[in-house]
Formats: sequence, structure tokens, C-alpha cells
Amino acid sequence: MLNANRRYVADFDWTLLSLAVGLAAFGVLEIWSVTTTNNGTAPGFWRRQLLGVGIGLVVMFLTTLHDYRRILNAAPYLYGVGIMLLLLVLTPLGKVKNGNQSWLNLGSFSFQPSEMAKIFTIMFLAYYLAGVRKRPLDLRTVVVAVGIWALPTALVFMENDTGSALSFTSFLAAMLFLAGVRWSWMAAALVAVVIAVIVAAPHIKNCESYKCERVKSVYWPDLAKKRYRYQNDQAEIAVGSGAVLGKGPRGSTQGSLGFLPEVHNDFIFAVASEEWGFIGSSLSLAIYLMIIARLIQIARRSRERIGLLLVAGIAALLLYHVAVNVGMVLRLLPIMGIPLPLMSSGSTSVVATCFGLGLAISVRLRRFVN
Repeated sequence: MLNANRRYVADFDWTLLSLAVGLAAFGVLEIWSVTTTNNGTAPGFWRRQLLGVGIGLVVMFLTTLHDYRRILNAAPYLYGVGIMLLLLVLTPLGKVKNGNQSWLNLGSFSFQPSEMAKIFTIMFLAYYLAGVRKRPLDLRTVVVAVGIWALPTALVFMENDTGSALSFTSFLAAMLFLAGVRWSWMAAALVAVVIAVIVAAPHIKNCESYKCERVKSVYWPDLAKKRYRYQNDQAEIAVGSGAVLGKGPRGSTQGSLGFLPEVHNDFIFAVASEEWGFIGSSLSLAIYLMIIARLIQIARRSRERIGLLLVAGIAALLLYHVAVNVGMVLRLLPIMGIPLPLMSSGSTSVVATCFGLGLAISVRLRRFVN
């Protein structure tokens, strides 16, 4: 028992934990900074975020205590739970927020099932694809994998949460690639996406739905209505005004004075850039890259295919969230309501991220165990 405890402590990925805790602490600081001023929009958010971080760390440690292979044996059931929760969101129990019916109300408690459904879907895909021995993957295997992906993706899309629905594609592509899908099929899928974008562009220019307006605000700002460009404009002002060294804690004007909506959530990176400047925002991005690099290292060193696929899926999802959120803030991508992992306000997102990191650490802890 003593030797097992010593091995757990020695093999635990303290670097990954430290990086994650550092980002989470920075997120709590920024949420406190913009929500406790005289014009703050939600003074209780930083306390709820701190509670979410605490719960997430407990979930992470509890996950690492168990063999990830045993946890993945329950993947089909967890996937089923995720589907049922997504279905419940579409009932009167679902809560509409910012035009998206993606929250589930249970009394005074509310959470976002799509965040956990992402992890459960990654687990089920890893469980299924690891059991397929044929290389390259045959058509039946790919169809089944796409079916596993399509059900939760469709339900999230029905919640009007396009950004989260697209996030499912990030880990599907990565996991199919590593599982051995044919290069020609991947190339065909990429070509199909490019053609779809080219065909859709003229329609988007003439479309007046709010989703089209979000796209036009980035790529054709002169065609977009002013009210849809507002968040993009304010985010640009926040990032630019931070200059090199920033304005310091509680120095954000765009966030604390209420010019930038959802500043504690989707646009937390804009506030961080304004308060800590180019240096601080670049440091936070470097930490994200180190976390993703650490996950890739764990995946490469996994002795089993299921561990490789699991951690690669988690890394792909994390990369998607960071790239899209920062892209939204920098006006490189349309606003899609994607939170910045561990930093944006939202306990469900924090707990789901910590659960995913816990699974990755469990893979690392058992890399020498048959």
C-alpha cells in the first residue's frame, strides 16, 4: 500500500496540475476584477467560479485514483446519460440564455449538459475505436463512429448552440485520424467543407439572421448591422488598450464599466489582455499550449490504443476551445459563445475540463501497467 502511494505521488503529473490550477486561479482573479466594481454585472460570479474550481479539482483527483480502463468500461452508459440530459434540455426544464436553450434547470441548480456530453462522447469513441483492429478503418467502422458523434452533435445544434456543436467535430476528426481512417476519406471530407463554405458565402452575405450577421461582422463588417458588430468592436478596443504591459488588476474599462457584454464568460480573454497587456495574454496562451503539449506527450506514451485515443480527443477539444475563443476576441472568427477553458465563468465547463484532465493523468499513471 505504501509503495503504491509513493508511486502515485511520484508518477502524478504535477506539472499538468500546476498549469491547470494557475489558469483557473487567473480566471477567478479576472472574474473578480470585472464583477466587483461599482458597475460590475455579477458580483457573485467569482465566488461561484471558485466553488466550481474546487469541485473540479476534487473530481480530477478522484478520477486519477481509478484505472481509466475501468472508467471507460462505463463509457456507453455515461454516453447514454449525456444523451438523456441533452434531451431534457429541449424540454420545459431547459433554460434559454443568450438565445441558446443549452442549460438545464433542476430547482435552484442549473448546469450545461453539453459540456459533460463532450467528454462522455470522447470516452465512448475511444472505447469503440480501440476495439477495432482492422487498419485502415473500413466504412462500417467509420459510419458507426460518425453515428456516435452525430447524435449528441445534432441535439446540441437543436439547442441553437452552434459553437458547441462544432466542437464535437474537432475531436471526431483527431480520433478518426489516429484510429487509422483512410487519407483519401479525410481529404474528401476537407474538400467538401471547403466547397460548402464557398457555396454558402454568397448566401451569408444576403442573409439577415443573427448567425449570418455574426459571420458578416468578422468577414464583411460593412455589410453587418451595427448592433452585431458591437461586441467585436469593444473586444478589439479592450485588447488594443492593454498595450504591452496592461492597465493592472481592476484597470479594465471595457469590462468593469459594462461596455463589453459577457465579459466574465466568453470575453474573459479580452479583459485579461486589457489588464495584463500583450505580455500577460501571451503568457496565458503559452500555458494553454504547454497543457496541450503535455496531453500530446501523455497520449504518445500511452501503451494502449484506448489511452492514446482518449487523451488525443481531450487535447483536440481543448485546442478547439482555446483557438475559437481567442479567435472570437481577436475578430478572427465569428462569435459563437465558446468559453475559454478553466478561465471563463461557468462551473460546468470547469468541472468537465478537470474531469478530462483527470482521465489524462490516469492514463499517465498507468502507462507502465499491463
